[in-house]
Order: sequence, then C-alpha cells, then structure tokens
Amino acid sequence: MSRKKGILTVLLALVLVFVSLDFGFCYKKVLADNDATVSIDKSNSWESNGEYFAQFNITITNNSSKRLTDWQLKLDKGSFSLSQSWCCSITDCGSYWQISPESYNQVIEASMSISNVGLILSSSGETSLGNVTIVTSYETTSSTNPTSSSNESNNITNTTATDSTSDSNGSITNAANEQLSEPVAEENQEGELLDCGKCALIGAELHFPYANGALASAKTAIDYSNESKELVAKERESTEATTNEEEVTTGVVALEDTKSADSAVTNNEETANSGDNSQITYGSARIPTGRVRVSGSHLVDSSGSQVQLRGVSTHGISWFPEYLNSAALSTLKNDWGINVIRIAMYPKEYVGYLSGGDKESLKSKIDEGVKAAANLGLYVIIDWHVLNYNPNETKDEAIAFFKEMSNKYKDYENVIYEICNEPVGAEWSSQIKPYAESVISAIRENDSQALIIVGTNTWSQDVDAVVGNIIDDANVCYSLHFYAATHKEAIQNKLKYAINNGVPVFVSECSICDASGSGGIDYTWANSWLNLLNENNISYIAWSLCNKQETSALIKSSCSKTSGWSEDDYSDAGKWFMKAIKNQ
Repeated sequence: MSRKKGILTVLLALVLVFVSLDFGFCYKKVLADNDATVSIDKSNSWESNGEYFAQFNITITNNSSKRLTDWQLKLDKGSFSLSQSWCCSITDCGSYWQISPESYNQVIEASMSISNVGLILSSSGETSLGNVTIVTSYETTSSTNPTSSSNESNNITNTTATDSTSDSNGSITNAANEQLSEPVAEENQEGELLDCGKCALIGAELHFPYANGALASAKTAIDYSNESKELVAKERESTEATTNEEEVTTGVVALEDTKSADSAVTNNEETANSGDNSQITYGSARIPTGRVRVSGSHLVDSSGSQVQLRGVSTHGISWFPEYLNSAALSTLKNDWGINVIRIAMYPKEYVGYLSGGDKESLKSKIDEGVKAAANLGLYVIIDWHVLNYNPNETKDEAIAFFKEMSNKYKDYENVIYEICNEPVGAEWSSQIKPYAESVISAIRENDSQALIIVGTNTWSQDVDAVVGNIIDDANVCYSLHFYAATHKEAIQNKLKYAINNGVPVFVSECSICDASGSGGIDYTWANSWLNLLNENNISYIAWSLCNKQETSALIKSSCSKTSGWSEDDYSDAGKWFMKAIKNQ
C-alpha cells in the first residue's frame, strides 16, 4: 500500500510540473514544498551606468493548516551584487545571502501569504539566479496562542532560481561563517519518505527554465486574529505606560513650551470625538501662515511669501503608530523647529490599509495626527504610501480613500495630500499621470485649495519626466526622494533640470544613508543635498520617526520613549536632521 501511495505521489507531482510548465510564460520562479510556496517575480529591470538592475518581489505562502512561525531564504549570489532590499534583513554569508524576516512579517498564518519582501540586484549584464533554499518553522498543531514558539518543526527545500531581486529597507551584515542547517528527510508513520513528490518537482524544475513573463500569483491579504490584536494592544499599553513613567522621571519634556498645546488638546478631546466631522472642533485648524500653494516652482503662504516646509515622516503607522502623538509633535516643533509632519500609511504591505489592517483604526490614527498638528500650527501630509508597484493597482481604493479624507478635512488649512509615495514600473505619461488626475479629481470635488504631492517613477526619482507634461492643476507638486549615500550627482541633476524648467518639486522623503535605509551615512553628499535644497527653497521631509534598528530611523533603537527626547536619544541621522532643520 505504501509503495502505491509513493508512486501516486510522484505521478501527481509530475502532473503539477507539466501543469506549471503550461503556464510557464507567466512565472519567474516558484519554489515549493509540501507546506510553503515561494514565488520570486522580476517586476522591473533597467540599465544604469553600464550595469543591469532588476527588481524582484518575493511572495511566501503558507499552504498548511498550521501557523508558520519563522522563515529564512538562502540565495546564492552568482554574479549579482545587492543594491537594495526591503521588509527583510540580509546577512552576507560569502557565497550567498541569508534573507530573514522583520518582526512584522515573520509569522504567516495558516493558508495566508506575505508579499512585501523585495530585492534589487545588479550585475554586468542580464543573468539568472543560482540556488535558493527556504527554511520554515511551524507549530506542530493549530495554536490558540499567537505567541507560542514551542513545538516547531523545520522544513527545508532547495532548488534553483532563474531571477533575483533587491530592495530598499533591509540591512546587510557580514557573517561569512554563518551557515543554514542541512536538509533533512522527513518520514511518515510507515517509514516512507514524504519528500518524493517534492523531489520530482525540484528535479523537473532544474531542467525546465521559466519564461520571462510576470508572476501570476494570488496575493492574499493578511489579517490578525482577534487574539493577536489583543496581545498587540496589551503590549502597546505596557510600553506606553513604561514610556510615560520614564518621561515623568527624567523631566525631559519642556513642560512650559507644551502646556498650552496639551491643554487645548484635552479641552477639545470630547468635542473632537463627537462624530460630527462637518465642523472643526479640535483646537485650531487655522495655520498662522494659511494654506500653502504653488507659485511657479516654489511654495508660498497665504501672503504670497515663499515658504520651505521642513519636517519628518512617520514610519508606517500600521507598525509604529505610537510615535504619532501630540507630545511627540510638540517635542519636534520645539526642539527641531519642524513645521510639517508626514503620516505614512502603507496600502498593500503587511497589515496595511488594503492588506488586513484595521481601516478604522488607521483612519483614527490619521485623525489624531491631523488634529494634533493643526493644534500645534503644523502642516500635515496624508501619504498613500505606494511602494515598489504601479499606483494603478490601488487606484479605485485610493480614489475612495482621498474622497473620504478630503471631505473630512476640507476646512483644515494644514492638510496636504500625497497620493502615491514611490511608484515603480510605471511610466509618467501613460500611467502615473492618468492615475494622479483621477485621484486629484476626487479630492477637488471636496477641496479646491489643498496642496497635492504626486510621486514619480523609480521610487520618486524621475522628476525630470514631468518637464513639459505637468498635470493641469495649479496646486500640485512632484516628489523626488533621495538617500544621500546612494543618490548623488545624477539624481541632483534631475532635480535641477526639473526646477529650472518650472516644475515645483517637493522632497517628501529623504535620508543621509544609502537607499537600503540601513547602510552607512555619507555626510559629504548629505551636506551637498542640504545646500541644494536650501538654495532653491525646496521643502523636505526626513525618514523616519521611529526606533527601528536601521540607520535612517531618527530615534535610537535602545530608546523606548515616544516623545520628550533628549539629543542622546536620537540616532546619528536624527542628530544631523535636527541640526539641518534648525539651520544649525
């Protein structure tokens, strides 16, 4: 009986191989085992300075009925160099990279997927990847405790990939001596190897190359269980309690400076939560300099004087919501001199607005930020944080979101809308511009005056593409993003070309490290960028307000405070931006 079962398993595996080959034109790479599937899709490629670059997006699907509690990928380097990565950490192990999850995408619930991991790789010419191996850990049985990490089993699958990618938010360390464990065979109760079907799939895959079409895979939204949400909420309450104790003890907050703002917040809190959004009932929505608007290639205030907005961006409010609070904004205004805060909300990433996040909770956090900023006399940017994809993928949802936001905040002078953060693989004229026109039209139905920021292709670097092809709206800026250790003269030249041709540019995200967000700081180019921005009165926003363990985080990872920071609480990037914004 066991032999028949083994033969049937092999035959079934071979059928799956040939079925996948029939649709091979739309796959880049699919690495499968009995419980997990890893798809690697090359979504974009280009040439720059004689090098070939390719972006790869990684989707991991948990096919089992158990919670996948951890995963790692081992990717042979071949002839590639790693340019960028996001939503993962990268360990350089000599001949291969070890790709590990962040805390927020480590666990994959049963029958769910994550699709927010990516890479950008470069080489001397177009080529394919070598071997990729996945190591997964599962709970032995269906768990009722989301935090349980015991009784796990490991599954390891090894095969060959045809493409690779790199991205912008991972970290790279040197650990050449670290090795992943060797594959082990699993047996069932009858002693029969369970891996025979898997081996058939892998063996066939080694001999049949995949074509170069786009990956046809379903992207499953990820949702927290109610128990997970409760645990997260309890942990957050505990952290905030600890933080408040520390702030009271150390006395870092300048109480005299923030007393009036905090009092206004308290006095208006009850009316703000009344549910009537037609009237402004929370503090003052009248900013001292009034609404900002475009004049030529610059921003001006209500009196027509040129203004330069300088501030910071939150990280994704799905992951670091605790930093978007009135006390934090008060600290940044008083100690840094910021006049704008950017609220970054990811639509598609893990527990994002469209991928399992609590929409009402996210909108409530935005509301808290908008009203706290208004009360402090700060401008606020509501950012639809498109990242690494064509914004038309979420166009309908973006239209609905901004129609709701613009109706809610139409009487607020401090609100600015950023409708697509960092598009990729989307040409300006035929894709980004029509998307922007549709979303802007929805905003203008409610608010004819708000400033709107539109992203540009290649992570908002191609602002030069807008020259001679601007949107027919008098109050639109176009975003350019830079990371000083990566983006140097070539991107500066794009900025100069745009503003010299009358394009109003807003640097809605920047940092002074490399584009991964985790590399070293380049102070020389950081200062060069700052001089260029100040000389041309270009507004800029620093990434990002959180204590994530990466170079671009403005708060040290060892600091748990969510406001009232001293200079010692800031990272090197945080200290630099504080001085830059204060004009020191």
